[in-house]
Amino acid sequence: MTTDTRGVRGTTRRSVASLSAVMLALGWWTLGTSPALADGSTTVANTTSIDIPAAGSVNQLGPANPYPSSIPVAGLGGLVTNVTVTFTNLTHGSVGDIDAMLVAPSGETLVVMSDVGDPSGEFPGAQLVTANNVNLTFSDSAAGPVPRVFILPGGTYKPTNTGAGDAFPAPAPTPSNATTLAGAFTGINPNGSWQLFAVDDVSGETGTMAGGWSLTITTATSAVATSTAVVTSGTPTTTGDPVTFTASVTAGGTPATGGSVQFSDGSSNLGAPVALNASGQASLTTSALSEGTHDIRATFSGAAGFLTSNGAVAQRVDNATVVTGNTFCNAGTITVPSVGAAQPYPSNITVFGLSGTITKVTASLKGLSHQAPIDLDVLLSGPAPSTNLFLLSDTGGFNPVSNVDVTLDDAAPAGVSAPLVSGTFRPTNADDGSNDVMPTPAPAPSSATGFSTFNGSAPNGTWSLSVVDDASGDSGSIAGGWCVTVTTQAATTTVLSAAPSPSIPGQPVTFTAAVDAGATTVSEGSVSFNLDGAVVDAAVNLVAGHATWTTSTLTAGTHTVVATYSGTASYGSSSDDLDQSVNPAADAGGPYTVGEGAEVTLDGSGSSPGMTYTWDVNGDGVFGDASGSSPTLTWAELESMGIDDGPMVRAVMVRVSQGGLTTDSAATTLTVENAAPSVAITGSLAATVGLPFSLVLGAADPSSVDMAAQFTFTITWGDGSAIATVVGPAGQSVTHTYMASGPRTVSVTATDKDGGKGSPASAEVTVATAPSPSPTPPPSPKPSPSPSASPSPSPSVTSGSGPTDLYSTPGYHDVNGRTWFTTCEPYSQTLRCRTSIWATQVSYVNGAFRSSTGWYFNNLTYLPSMKRSQWAGNPLGHAGEWTSTQGRMWRTECDTLATGGNGCRSFIRARYIVSSVDARGNRAFQWTHGWLFNSMVRFRQ
Repeated sequence: MTTDTRGVRGTTRRSVASLSAVMLALGWWTLGTSPALADGSTTVANTTSIDIPAAGSVNQLGPANPYPSSIPVAGLGGLVTNVTVTFTNLTHGSVGDIDAMLVAPSGETLVVMSDVGDPSGEFPGAQLVTANNVNLTFSDSAAGPVPRVFILPGGTYKPTNTGAGDAFPAPAPTPSNATTLAGAFTGINPNGSWQLFAVDDVSGETGTMAGGWSLTITTATSAVATSTAVVTSGTPTTTGDPVTFTASVTAGGTPATGGSVQFSDGSSNLGAPVALNASGQASLTTSALSEGTHDIRATFSGAAGFLTSNGAVAQRVDNATVVTGNTFCNAGTITVPSVGAAQPYPSNITVFGLSGTITKVTASLKGLSHQAPIDLDVLLSGPAPSTNLFLLSDTGGFNPVSNVDVTLDDAAPAGVSAPLVSGTFRPTNADDGSNDVMPTPAPAPSSATGFSTFNGSAPNGTWSLSVVDDASGDSGSIAGGWCVTVTTQAATTTVLSAAPSPSIPGQPVTFTAAVDAGATTVSEGSVSFNLDGAVVDAAVNLVAGHATWTTSTLTAGTHTVVATYSGTASYGSSSDDLDQSVNPAADAGGPYTVGEGAEVTLDGSGSSPGMTYTWDVNGDGVFGDASGSSPTLTWAELESMGIDDGPMVRAVMVRVSQGGLTTDSAATTLTVENAAPSVAITGSLAATVGLPFSLVLGAADPSSVDMAAQFTFTITWGDGSAIATVVGPAGQSVTHTYMASGPRTVSVTATDKDGGKGSPASAEVTVATAPSPSPTPPPSPKPSPSPSASPSPSPSVTSGSGPTDLYSTPGYHDVNGRTWFTTCEPYSQTLRCRTSIWATQVSYVNGAFRSSTGWYFNNLTYLPSMKRSQWAGNPLGHAGEWTSTQGRMWRTECDTLATGGNGCRSFIRARYIVSSVDARGNRAFQWTHGWLFNSMVRFRQ
């Protein structure tokens, strides 16, 4: 039955009490609550009897009935400032078996009573605490905890939780680490369902809470709720080392600056309260914490108008690990209670400095004493807590033992003996059917039966020993602590290398595996090599830390090679792999020779077949001049690459590629040999004695560079005259005057700029006798009665009938009283006109000066078919003086009054005859030198 009393008005309490009495007398059962008033104390109750454990529970242990028992609260104003809880008419054969946890509507929890009495056996005869129809009230303001007495009197006590690791079956929540009612419930909303979870955790004794239970809740609406958080300067720490705890108190998100904080370790205060500073913080430093896990709580109070609050942090303190070789020890005493988890729980050892992975573990318990060793469950867990092993459980017999040293080793001949004696034994878990349950923070026990469960795992980290006494009545200790010996297999590193890398098909490649363990060279064990997923040859023994394998069978492509070190008892296995690139072979063949105008075939057949081949033929470092294994290149293709003139030498390479792998060959050479030009003779092959005769000399050379340059022509006229030499481009015109008639054979050779001289070409010229000088049409020329040996000056081009350009107009012209004759014909890229004059000329024949009248050469005129720039390389096309290879001297003037603004005329320096007349009319002749008008060039605009 649930009842509700409120301390606001006495009449209300009396009325409720009277109503309750009437309801009870009538046998009514009520679960409702009465209206509540704000600010004050309210008592609510559930008078339904609670069986501890539930009737019919196996082995007389387990949850109570009902589980949980609930009290609904509604209508209370304000926030909780104080809570007390009362167990009514409690009877039990062993109160220490009862674990009772109060849970608030918003989920806050407090174990108000657990393991009371003397579970450690400190006071003989006081281990078993009994209760007979007593009322127990739990209040933070009580004088002390539940006493260690055989017969428990009723009274008011502080919440008392002697044991650790209490387990409450579902639907109970996990217990908090709060140790006071204020710490658990101050500042919360009181309304809702409050629950009491009760459990009997040891078999053999039962009881009841016949009058149910009740709560007295005090609330206040004017007080401001606060929040307290506490942090540690570091966890875990080592015993004896200082650690600082800092509490921060806020109210509505703002730091509280009044009041103080009391730090406590479980139920024991740590020093005096510490006043809050201006930042709402208080700190405490201590170095007195013992080995184990400490629930450090900071409780704020003492500020008017503010509710108390608290926060907690778990601080782990471990003894310093003592290291001897690969044995690691914690010498701290482990105290085993008559039932439940030992203290410390767990005991820790830090393993450090080991390399590799575990190959063997042993453990030792030093100075073990217990009244009934069979009650002990001893669980060893490694750095990975799920990897664990019961060293001993439900074994060792019932006989008391004192100060025995027990070593656990998989190699021992037998399991733990009964009775237990000092010695070395295999790990032994003689499960008696109770299904060992290890309280948190111990991990869930694995099914492992030997230390081999740790093999292959990393050794370094925290190893924990969790000890539990799973049956009441007997206690003990491990006075000298415990040790763990860890043997490891040193970790190794294998590094694989290849030489050469990359390689080419058929080339021997040596793969070397180097194995070490840190700074130690590993020289035991062997290495197996794997090529593209297949093992090759036999494993190779290590020599001075190295194993090698050589092969010359690798084809072009990428091959994966793996080297695996097998490992030994002392060294762990390891491996390494690499991708060996086998580039295709590249061979450019050669050396090659090609003449100007010819083609060349490249030969890459020495390269890997079936690849992609690109060539650099002109040595510019750019591939793509040709493709294919054996391409043929024409002279035109070579010229397009700049290979256009011999002699020259170019580097040739081939690039062979496939699937991202590329090889460039070594360079070979392509030698280009010069080819001699051929010559052609064109023009009329009919000459006239005494008249200038012209031929056009053509040349053909396969090199475009040679064609663009000048050729040296040598001409043999076939009449016994000196061999003529002319330098100029192909299409050069040459002139010669035959002095006698008859057939003449003209022979011409051409030499290119590189010295290549071609075979001579010949032509048959017919030289005819000069015609009688009777030019038509009239007028007939009138020869000068007294010949002038001087060349005629350039005539005026103006006649009576209008201006006539006698130098460029074919036909006869009568200008300045003299007769001129001009003929024109194509020449190279222009038209050339030859002008002769009818005159008397003096010559020196057989030692005497003789005169003759006839047509004589005056000049050559090149018509304006070509631009000035096209004449740039010809001396006739620009001003200056020059001397031919035959020693003849020339002078050219341009853009004068005589030539006009777009032309040049040239003079040749020659030896000629001049005449003079004395006073008696006698004529005399003599030789002289001077410039004679020879040719004129007119440029196209």
